[in-house]
Amino acid sequence: MTRNILMKNMTFKYLSMLKPIFKNVELNINENWKLGLVGRNGRGKTTFLKILLNELDYKGTVQSTLDFKYFPSYPDSQHDLTALEVLQRNEPNIEVWKIERELTYMELSPDTLYKKFNVLSGGEQTKLLLIELFLSENSFPLIDEPTNNLDLLGRQIVGQYLNNKKGFIVVSHDEYFLNQFVNHILAINKESLDLIKGNVDTWKTEKLNADLLMQEENSKLKGEIKRLNDVSRQVKTWGLKRENSTKDASGRRLAAKQMKRAKAIKKRTEDFIEEKRGLINNIEDITELKMNVEQPRKQILFLRNFSILRDGIPLFEPINVDIYPSERFFIEGKNGVGKSTLINFILGSEQLETIGDYEITLPKNLSTLSQKNQENIDFSALMKNFSCKEDKEEFLHLLHQLGIKRNHFSDPSSKVWSSGEQKKVFLANALLGKNELFIWDEVTNSLDIMIINQLINAIKNYNPTMISVDHNDYFVNSIATKKIELTTFFK
Repeated sequence: MTRNILMKNMTFKYLSMLKPIFKNVELNINENWKLGLVGRNGRGKTTFLKILLNELDYKGTVQSTLDFKYFPSYPDSQHDLTALEVLQRNEPNIEVWKIERELTYMELSPDTLYKKFNVLSGGEQTKLLLIELFLSENSFPLIDEPTNNLDLLGRQIVGQYLNNKKGFIVVSHDEYFLNQFVNHILAINKESLDLIKGNVDTWKTEKLNADLLMQEENSKLKGEIKRLNDVSRQVKTWGLKRENSTKDASGRRLAAKQMKRAKAIKKRTEDFIEEKRGLINNIEDITELKMNVEQPRKQILFLRNFSILRDGIPLFEPINVDIYPSERFFIEGKNGVGKSTLINFILGSEQLETIGDYEITLPKNLSTLSQKNQENIDFSALMKNFSCKEDKEEFLHLLHQLGIKRNHFSDPSSKVWSSGEQKKVFLANALLGKNELFIWDEVTNSLDIMIINQLINAIKNYNPTMISVDHNDYFVNSIATKKIELTTFFK
Protein backbone atom coordinates (compact mmCIF):
# COMPACT_ATOMS: atom_id res chain seq x y z
CA MET A 1 0.00 0.00 0.00
CA THR A 2 1.36 3.40 -1.02
CA ARG A 3 1.95 5.85 1.82
CA ASN A 4 1.62 9.61 1.64
CA ILE A 5 2.59 12.83 3.39
CA LEU A 6 -0.61 14.73 4.21
CA MET A 7 -0.60 18.36 5.34
CA LYS A 8 -3.80 20.06 6.46
CA ASN A 9 -3.96 23.73 7.47
CA MET A 10 -0.26 23.63 8.33
CA THR A 11 0.96 27.02 9.54
CA PHE A 12 4.39 27.92 10.86
CA LYS A 13 6.02 31.18 11.98
CA TYR A 14 9.34 31.87 13.68
CA LEU A 15 8.98 34.01 16.81
CA SER A 16 11.16 36.75 15.31
CA MET A 17 8.96 37.07 12.20
CA LEU A 18 5.83 39.16 11.69
CA LYS A 19 4.36 36.91 8.97
CA PRO A 20 4.25 33.12 8.89
CA ILE A 21 6.53 31.29 6.47
CA PHE A 22 3.73 28.81 5.78
CA LYS A 23 0.02 29.53 6.15
CA ASN A 24 -2.79 26.96 5.90
CA VAL A 25 -0.75 24.61 3.69
CA GLU A 26 -2.68 21.73 2.11
CA LEU A 27 -0.49 19.05 0.48
CA ASN A 28 -0.60 15.39 -0.47
CA ILE A 29 2.83 13.97 -1.41
CA ASN A 30 3.22 10.38 -2.63
CA GLU A 31 6.05 8.30 -1.13
CA ASN A 32 7.25 7.23 -4.60
CA TRP A 33 7.76 10.73 -5.96
CA LYS A 34 11.19 12.16 -6.71
CA LEU A 35 10.26 15.62 -5.49
CA GLY A 36 12.40 18.71 -6.07
CA LEU A 37 11.83 21.45 -3.48
CA VAL A 38 12.65 24.88 -4.95
CA GLY A 39 12.20 28.50 -3.93
CA ARG A 40 14.00 31.75 -3.19
CA ASN A 41 16.68 31.90 -0.50
CA GLY A 42 15.11 32.34 2.92
CA ARG A 43 11.69 31.19 1.69
CA GLY A 44 11.60 28.15 4.02
CA LYS A 45 12.91 25.08 2.18
CA THR A 46 15.02 23.76 5.06
CA THR A 47 12.25 24.80 7.47
CA PHE A 48 9.84 22.61 5.47
CA LEU A 49 12.17 19.62 5.93
CA LYS A 50 12.48 20.33 9.67
CA ILE A 51 8.70 20.35 9.98
CA LEU A 52 8.56 16.89 8.38
CA LEU A 53 11.24 15.78 10.86
CA ASN A 54 9.02 17.12 13.66
CA GLU A 55 11.79 19.44 14.86
CA LEU A 56 9.59 22.57 14.87
CA ASP A 57 6.26 23.39 16.49
CA TYR A 58 3.59 24.13 13.88
CA LYS A 59 -0.15 24.54 13.76
CA GLY A 60 -2.40 22.22 11.77
CA THR A 61 -1.55 18.62 11.02
CA VAL A 62 1.19 16.68 9.22
CA GLN A 63 0.34 13.01 8.87
CA SER A 64 2.68 10.28 7.63
CA THR A 65 3.93 6.85 8.64
CA LEU A 66 7.17 7.39 6.68
CA ASP A 67 10.53 7.24 8.46
CA PHE A 68 12.17 10.53 7.49
CA LYS A 69 15.99 10.67 7.27
CA TYR A 70 17.86 13.96 6.81
CA PHE A 71 20.93 14.67 4.68
CA PRO A 72 23.58 15.72 5.54
CA SER A 73 24.04 13.90 8.84
CA TYR A 74 27.77 13.92 9.51
CA PRO A 75 29.26 11.68 12.21
CA ASP A 76 30.93 13.21 15.24
CA SER A 77 34.54 13.82 14.22
CA GLN A 78 35.70 12.73 17.68
CA HIS A 79 34.53 9.17 17.00
CA ASP A 80 36.98 8.77 14.09
CA LEU A 81 34.83 6.17 12.30
CA THR A 82 35.65 4.35 9.09
CA ALA A 83 33.35 4.84 6.11
CA LEU A 84 31.91 1.35 6.69
CA GLU A 85 31.14 2.14 10.33
CA VAL A 86 29.36 5.34 9.26
CA LEU A 87 27.24 3.40 6.73
CA GLN A 88 26.35 0.76 9.34
CA ARG A 89 25.42 3.13 12.17
CA ASN A 90 21.69 2.89 11.34
CA GLU A 91 21.76 -0.53 9.64
CA PRO A 92 24.34 -2.57 11.64
CA ASN A 93 23.22 -5.90 10.17
CA ILE A 94 23.33 -4.95 6.50
CA GLU A 95 25.54 -7.17 4.39
CA VAL A 96 28.72 -5.58 3.07
CA TRP A 97 28.10 -6.77 -0.50
CA LYS A 98 24.96 -4.62 -0.60
CA ILE A 99 26.99 -1.59 0.45
CA GLU A 100 29.67 -2.37 -2.16
CA ARG A 101 26.97 -2.53 -4.83
CA GLU A 102 25.87 1.00 -3.91
CA LEU A 103 29.50 2.17 -4.00
CA THR A 104 29.75 0.88 -7.58
CA TYR A 105 26.76 3.00 -8.57
CA MET A 106 28.49 6.04 -7.04
CA GLU A 107 31.80 5.15 -8.75
CA LEU A 108 33.57 4.72 -5.43
CA SER A 109 36.20 2.04 -4.83
CA PRO A 110 35.36 -0.73 -2.31
CA ASP A 111 38.62 0.25 -0.54
CA THR A 112 36.87 3.49 0.45
CA LEU A 113 34.94 1.56 3.12
CA TYR A 114 38.04 0.96 5.21
CA LYS A 115 39.34 4.53 5.15
CA LYS A 116 38.63 6.98 7.95
CA PHE A 117 35.54 8.99 7.03
CA ASN A 118 37.10 12.27 8.20
CA VAL A 119 40.04 12.03 5.76
CA LEU A 120 37.85 11.52 2.70
CA SER A 121 37.17 14.40 0.29
CA GLY A 122 33.97 16.40 0.59
CA GLY A 123 32.61 14.75 -2.55
CA GLU A 124 33.34 11.24 -1.25
CA GLN A 125 31.67 12.05 2.07
CA THR A 126 28.61 13.40 0.25
CA LYS A 127 28.27 10.24 -1.82
CA LEU A 128 28.62 7.98 1.23
CA LEU A 129 26.04 9.90 3.27
CA LEU A 130 23.62 9.70 0.34
CA ILE A 131 24.19 5.95 0.09
CA GLU A 132 23.43 5.65 3.81
CA LEU A 133 20.00 7.20 3.25
CA PHE A 134 18.99 4.45 0.83
CA LEU A 135 20.42 1.44 2.68
CA SER A 136 17.22 1.19 4.70
CA GLU A 137 14.24 0.24 2.57
CA ASN A 138 11.84 1.91 5.00
CA SER A 139 13.46 5.36 5.12
CA PHE A 140 12.25 8.40 3.19
CA PRO A 141 15.24 10.68 2.48
CA LEU A 142 15.07 14.45 2.92
CA ILE A 143 18.10 15.67 0.98
CA ASP A 144 19.20 19.26 1.64
CA GLU A 145 21.64 20.83 -0.86
CA PRO A 146 23.63 17.72 -1.86
CA THR A 147 25.68 19.39 -4.62
CA ASN A 148 27.81 21.83 -2.59
CA ASN A 149 30.83 19.50 -2.40
CA LEU A 150 30.38 17.89 -5.82
CA ASP A 151 32.19 18.75 -9.05
CA LEU A 152 30.47 18.53 -12.44
CA LEU A 153 31.17 14.81 -12.83
CA GLY A 154 30.11 14.15 -9.24
CA ARG A 155 26.80 15.90 -9.86
CA GLN A 156 26.18 13.74 -12.91
CA ILE A 157 26.99 10.56 -10.97
CA VAL A 158 24.78 11.51 -8.01
CA GLY A 159 22.02 12.65 -10.36
CA GLN A 160 22.03 9.26 -12.10
CA TYR A 161 22.11 7.50 -8.71
CA LEU A 162 19.02 9.40 -7.56
CA ASN A 163 17.35 8.73 -10.90
CA ASN A 164 17.50 5.01 -10.10
CA LYS A 165 15.92 5.52 -6.67
CA LYS A 166 12.38 6.42 -5.74
CA GLY A 167 10.76 8.21 -2.88
CA PHE A 168 12.61 11.29 -1.63
CA ILE A 169 12.57 15.09 -1.40
CA VAL A 170 15.65 17.03 -2.51
CA VAL A 171 16.46 20.73 -2.11
CA SER A 172 18.79 22.11 -4.78
CA HIS A 173 19.33 25.23 -6.89
CA ASP A 174 21.11 23.37 -9.71
CA GLU A 175 18.64 23.08 -12.58
CA TYR A 176 20.67 20.59 -14.62
CA PHE A 177 21.14 18.40 -11.54
CA LEU A 178 17.44 18.35 -10.65
CA ASN A 179 16.36 17.75 -14.23
CA GLN A 180 18.29 14.46 -14.23
CA PHE A 181 15.80 12.78 -11.91
CA VAL A 182 12.89 14.78 -10.45
CA ASN A 183 9.34 13.97 -11.58
CA HIS A 184 7.55 16.46 -9.31
CA ILE A 185 8.34 20.01 -8.17
CA LEU A 186 7.16 21.74 -5.01
CA ALA A 187 7.80 25.48 -5.41
CA ILE A 188 7.63 27.80 -2.40
CA ASN A 189 6.36 31.11 -3.79
CA LYS A 190 5.82 34.44 -2.05
CA GLU A 191 2.21 33.71 -1.11
CA SER A 192 1.61 30.10 -2.10
CA LEU A 193 3.01 26.63 -2.69
CA ASP A 194 2.76 25.09 -6.17
CA LEU A 195 2.93 21.31 -6.58
CA ILE A 196 3.31 20.21 -10.20
CA LYS A 197 4.15 17.04 -12.09
CA GLY A 198 7.33 17.41 -14.15
CA ASN A 199 10.86 18.75 -13.78
CA VAL A 200 12.35 22.23 -13.31
CA ASP A 201 11.82 23.16 -16.98
CA THR A 202 8.13 22.25 -16.66
CA TRP A 203 7.80 24.35 -13.51
CA LYS A 204 9.57 27.36 -15.06
CA THR A 205 7.26 27.27 -18.08
CA GLU A 206 4.15 26.97 -15.91
CA LYS A 207 5.42 29.68 -13.56
CA LEU A 208 6.04 32.07 -16.47
CA ASN A 209 2.55 31.47 -17.90
CA ALA A 210 0.96 31.83 -14.46
CA ASP A 211 2.82 35.11 -13.83
CA LEU A 212 1.66 36.53 -17.18
CA LEU A 213 -1.97 35.69 -16.35
CA MET A 214 -1.49 37.04 -12.84
CA GLN A 215 -0.14 40.34 -14.16
CA GLU A 216 -3.32 40.78 -16.21
CA GLU A 217 -5.44 39.90 -13.19
CA ASN A 218 -3.42 42.26 -10.99
CA SER A 219 -4.06 45.12 -13.38
CA LYS A 220 -7.81 44.51 -13.06
CA LEU A 221 -7.59 44.12 -9.28
CA LYS A 222 -5.62 47.35 -8.87
CA GLY A 223 -8.15 49.15 -11.06
CA GLU A 224 -11.00 47.90 -8.87
CA ILE A 225 -9.12 48.87 -5.69
CA LYS A 226 -8.51 52.37 -7.08
CA ARG A 227 -12.20 52.75 -7.99
CA LEU A 228 -13.34 51.70 -4.50
CA ASN A 229 -10.83 54.04 -2.85
CA ASP A 230 -11.93 56.95 -5.05
CA VAL A 231 -15.60 56.33 -4.18
CA SER A 232 -14.74 56.07 -0.46
CA ARG A 233 -12.81 59.36 -0.53
CA GLN A 234 -15.53 61.14 -2.51
CA VAL A 235 -18.33 60.03 -0.18
CA LYS A 236 -16.25 60.94 2.86
CA THR A 237 -15.57 64.40 1.37
CA TRP A 238 -19.29 64.93 0.74
CA GLY A 239 -20.04 63.91 4.34
CA LEU A 240 -17.44 66.29 5.78
CA LYS A 241 -18.68 69.19 3.65
CA ARG A 242 -22.28 68.48 4.63
CA GLU A 243 -21.29 68.21 8.30
CA ASN A 244 -19.39 71.52 8.24
CA SER A 245 -21.94 73.46 6.18
CA THR A 246 -25.16 72.64 8.01
CA LYS A 247 -26.42 73.02 11.55
CA ASP A 248 -29.88 71.47 11.25
CA ALA A 249 -30.47 67.95 12.53
CA SER A 250 -31.56 66.46 9.18
CA GLY A 251 -28.43 67.73 7.46
CA ARG A 252 -26.23 66.23 10.16
CA ARG A 253 -28.08 62.91 9.90
CA LEU A 254 -27.43 62.88 6.13
CA ALA A 255 -23.76 63.74 6.73
CA ALA A 256 -23.44 60.93 9.27
CA LYS A 257 -25.07 58.53 6.81
CA GLN A 258 -22.58 59.50 4.12
CA MET A 259 -19.66 59.10 6.55
CA LYS A 260 -20.95 55.65 7.51
CA ARG A 261 -21.22 54.73 3.83
CA ALA A 262 -17.64 55.94 3.25
CA LYS A 263 -16.41 53.72 6.11
CA ALA A 264 -18.32 50.75 4.70
CA ILE A 265 -16.75 51.24 1.26
CA LYS A 266 -13.31 51.55 2.88
CA LYS A 267 -13.92 48.32 4.82
CA ARG A 268 -15.08 46.58 1.63
CA THR A 269 -11.91 47.77 -0.12
CA GLU A 270 -9.70 46.44 2.67
CA ASP A 271 -11.55 43.09 2.65
CA PHE A 272 -11.19 42.92 -1.14
CA ILE A 273 -7.45 43.58 -0.91
CA GLU A 274 -7.03 40.94 1.80
CA GLU A 275 -9.02 38.40 -0.20
CA LYS A 276 -6.92 38.96 -3.31
CA ARG A 277 -3.60 39.51 -1.53
CA GLY A 278 -2.21 36.17 -2.74
CA LEU A 279 -2.80 37.16 -6.35
CA ILE A 280 -1.50 40.68 -5.90
CA ASN A 281 1.71 39.71 -4.07
CA ASN A 282 2.57 36.30 -5.52
CA ILE A 283 4.55 37.50 -8.55
CA GLU A 284 8.29 37.38 -7.86
CA ASP A 285 10.01 40.78 -7.89
CA ILE A 286 13.08 40.11 -10.02
CA THR A 287 14.86 43.37 -10.76
CA GLU A 288 17.69 43.85 -13.22
CA LEU A 289 20.99 43.35 -11.44
CA LYS A 290 23.51 46.08 -12.26
CA MET A 291 27.27 45.57 -12.57
CA ASN A 292 29.82 48.36 -12.83
CA VAL A 293 32.22 46.95 -15.41
CA GLU A 294 35.35 48.35 -16.99
CA GLN A 295 37.46 46.38 -19.43
CA PRO A 296 41.16 45.80 -18.77
CA ARG A 297 43.54 47.21 -21.38
CA LYS A 298 45.90 44.25 -21.65
CA GLN A 299 45.88 40.50 -21.93
CA ILE A 300 45.18 39.08 -18.47
CA LEU A 301 46.77 35.67 -18.58
CA PHE A 302 49.35 33.80 -20.64
CA LEU A 303 50.17 30.15 -19.77
CA ARG A 304 52.33 27.82 -21.87
CA ASN A 305 52.92 24.18 -20.91
CA PHE A 306 52.09 25.35 -17.41
CA SER A 307 51.36 23.38 -14.25
CA ILE A 308 51.71 23.85 -10.50
CA LEU A 309 54.05 21.53 -8.65
CA ARG A 310 53.21 19.84 -5.37
CA ASP A 311 56.15 17.96 -3.83
CA GLY A 312 57.88 18.23 -7.19
CA ILE A 313 55.00 16.58 -9.08
CA PRO A 314 52.57 18.53 -11.33
CA LEU A 315 49.04 18.85 -9.95
CA PHE A 316 47.54 18.67 -13.43
CA GLU A 317 48.60 18.01 -16.99
CA PRO A 318 50.34 21.11 -18.45
CA ILE A 319 47.93 23.63 -19.99
CA ASN A 320 48.02 26.47 -22.51
CA VAL A 321 45.77 29.44 -21.82
CA ASP A 322 45.26 32.98 -23.13
CA ILE A 323 42.71 35.31 -21.54
CA TYR A 324 41.87 38.64 -23.17
CA PRO A 325 39.49 41.48 -22.19
CA SER A 326 35.77 40.59 -22.35
CA GLU A 327 36.44 36.85 -22.12
CA ARG A 328 34.78 34.70 -19.45
CA PHE A 329 37.13 31.86 -18.68
CA PHE A 330 35.99 28.86 -16.63
CA ILE A 331 38.30 26.28 -15.07
CA GLU A 332 36.81 22.79 -14.88
CA GLY A 333 37.95 19.42 -13.56
CA LYS A 334 37.44 16.90 -10.78
CA ASN A 335 37.63 17.89 -7.12
CA GLY A 336 41.24 18.00 -5.92
CA VAL A 337 42.80 18.48 -9.35
CA GLY A 338 43.89 22.05 -8.52
CA LYS A 339 41.20 24.45 -9.76
CA SER A 340 41.14 26.67 -6.66
CA THR A 341 44.92 26.37 -6.33
CA LEU A 342 45.30 27.73 -9.85
CA ILE A 343 43.01 30.67 -9.02
CA ASN A 344 45.01 31.38 -5.86
CA PHE A 345 48.21 31.35 -7.92
CA ILE A 346 46.72 33.79 -10.44
CA LEU A 347 45.69 36.08 -7.59
CA GLY A 348 49.17 35.85 -6.07
CA SER A 349 47.78 34.66 -2.74
CA GLU A 350 49.99 31.55 -2.82
CA GLN A 351 53.66 31.34 -3.78
CA LEU A 352 53.93 28.01 -5.57
CA GLU A 353 56.53 26.14 -7.56
CA THR A 354 55.58 25.83 -11.24
CA ILE A 355 56.70 24.48 -14.58
CA GLY A 356 56.27 26.14 -17.97
CA ASP A 357 55.97 29.79 -18.88
CA TYR A 358 53.43 32.27 -17.55
CA GLU A 359 52.62 35.96 -17.54
CA ILE A 360 49.89 37.40 -15.33
CA THR A 361 48.72 41.01 -15.72
CA LEU A 362 46.04 41.74 -13.12
CA PRO A 363 44.27 45.10 -13.38
CA LYS A 364 44.03 47.38 -10.37
CA ASN A 365 40.30 46.96 -9.77
CA LEU A 366 39.47 43.33 -8.95
CA SER A 367 36.30 41.65 -7.73
CA THR A 368 37.15 38.45 -5.84
CA LEU A 369 34.81 35.93 -4.29
CA SER A 370 35.82 32.59 -2.83
CA GLN A 371 34.57 30.14 -0.23
CA LYS A 372 37.37 30.98 2.21
CA ASN A 373 36.81 34.74 2.32
CA GLN A 374 33.30 34.16 3.72
CA GLU A 375 34.37 32.48 6.95
CA ASN A 376 33.68 34.32 10.22
CA ILE A 377 32.26 37.39 8.44
CA ASP A 378 28.63 38.43 8.54
CA PHE A 379 26.43 41.32 7.44
CA SER A 380 27.19 43.53 10.44
CA ALA A 381 30.95 43.00 10.02
CA LEU A 382 30.81 44.06 6.39
CA MET A 383 28.69 47.11 7.22
CA LYS A 384 31.36 48.33 9.66
CA ASN A 385 33.92 48.32 6.84
CA PHE A 386 32.09 51.04 4.88
CA SER A 387 33.53 54.45 5.67
CA CYS A 388 31.79 56.00 2.65
CA LYS A 389 28.04 56.56 2.86
CA GLU A 390 27.67 56.13 -0.92
CA ASP A 391 29.32 52.69 -0.82
CA LYS A 392 27.08 51.65 2.06
CA GLU A 393 23.97 52.75 0.16
CA GLU A 394 25.14 50.96 -2.99
CA PHE A 395 25.72 47.80 -0.95
CA LEU A 396 22.20 47.94 0.55
CA HIS A 397 20.73 48.61 -2.89
CA LEU A 398 22.49 45.56 -4.33
CA LEU A 399 21.16 43.43 -1.46
CA HIS A 400 17.67 44.71 -2.24
CA GLN A 401 18.14 43.81 -5.92
CA LEU A 402 19.19 40.32 -4.83
CA GLY A 403 15.94 39.88 -2.93
CA ILE A 404 17.04 40.55 0.67
CA LYS A 405 14.11 42.17 2.48
CA ARG A 406 14.60 45.60 3.99
CA ASN A 407 13.76 44.38 7.52
CA HIS A 408 16.83 42.11 7.35
CA PHE A 409 19.07 45.18 7.14
CA SER A 410 18.30 46.10 10.75
CA ASP A 411 19.36 42.64 11.96
CA PRO A 412 22.66 43.05 13.82
CA SER A 413 23.91 39.65 12.63
CA SER A 414 23.30 37.76 9.39
CA LYS A 415 24.23 34.50 11.13
CA VAL A 416 20.50 33.82 11.56
CA TRP A 417 19.94 34.09 7.82
CA SER A 418 19.81 31.12 5.48
CA SER A 419 23.04 30.07 3.73
CA GLY A 420 21.67 31.52 0.49
CA GLU A 421 20.93 34.88 2.09
CA GLN A 422 24.41 34.99 3.59
CA LYS A 423 25.87 34.18 0.16
CA LYS A 424 24.01 37.17 -1.27
CA VAL A 425 25.83 39.41 1.24
CA PHE A 426 29.19 38.36 -0.21
CA LEU A 427 27.92 38.55 -3.78
CA ALA A 428 26.70 42.12 -3.20
CA ASN A 429 30.09 43.00 -1.73
CA ALA A 430 31.82 41.45 -4.77
CA LEU A 431 29.67 43.57 -7.10
CA LEU A 432 30.61 46.89 -5.47
CA GLY A 433 32.60 49.48 -7.38
CA LYS A 434 33.91 49.47 -10.93
CA ASN A 435 35.82 46.28 -11.60
CA GLU A 436 37.98 45.31 -14.56
CA LEU A 437 38.27 41.61 -13.66
CA PHE A 438 35.99 39.27 -11.73
CA ILE A 439 37.67 36.22 -10.18
CA TRP A 440 34.92 34.13 -8.59
CA ASP A 441 35.19 30.65 -7.07
CA GLU A 442 31.85 28.82 -6.73
CA VAL A 443 29.61 31.88 -6.81
CA THR A 444 26.42 29.85 -7.37
CA ASN A 445 26.74 27.66 -4.26
CA SER A 446 23.59 28.19 -2.11
CA LEU A 447 22.08 30.80 -4.50
CA ASP A 448 18.51 30.13 -5.60
CA ILE A 449 17.51 29.48 -9.21
CA MET A 450 16.10 32.97 -9.73
CA ILE A 451 19.23 34.72 -8.46
CA ILE A 452 21.39 32.51 -10.69
CA ASN A 453 19.28 33.53 -13.70
CA GLN A 454 19.45 37.17 -12.56
CA LEU A 455 23.23 36.90 -12.43
CA ILE A 456 23.39 35.23 -15.86
CA ASN A 457 21.36 38.06 -17.40
CA ALA A 458 23.57 40.72 -15.78
CA ILE A 459 26.79 39.06 -16.99
CA LYS A 460 25.43 38.77 -20.51
CA ASN A 461 24.32 42.40 -20.41
CA TYR A 462 27.48 43.99 -18.94
CA ASN A 463 30.03 41.58 -20.46
CA PRO A 464 32.65 41.48 -17.66
CA THR A 465 36.06 39.85 -17.97
CA MET A 466 36.01 36.80 -15.71
CA ILE A 467 38.09 33.91 -14.40
CA SER A 468 35.89 31.48 -12.54
CA VAL A 469 35.36 28.02 -11.12
CA ASP A 470 31.79 26.80 -10.81
CA HIS A 471 30.11 23.40 -10.76
CA ASN A 472 26.67 24.59 -11.85
CA ASP A 473 26.45 23.39 -15.47
CA TYR A 474 23.53 25.65 -16.31
CA PHE A 475 25.37 28.76 -15.09
CA VAL A 476 28.67 27.89 -16.78
CA ASN A 477 27.14 26.95 -20.14
CA SER A 478 25.05 30.13 -20.15
CA ILE A 479 27.94 32.60 -19.84
CA ALA A 480 31.34 30.95 -20.52
CA THR A 481 33.22 32.10 -23.61
CA LYS A 482 36.23 29.86 -22.92
CA LYS A 483 36.80 26.74 -20.80
CA ILE A 484 39.66 24.45 -19.89
CA GLU A 485 39.47 21.13 -18.08
CA LEU A 486 42.28 20.31 -15.68
CA THR A 487 43.18 16.62 -15.65
CA THR A 488 45.31 14.74 -13.15
CA PHE A 489 48.97 14.45 -14.14
CA PHE A 490 50.17 10.95 -14.94
CA LYS A 491 53.87 10.13 -15.06
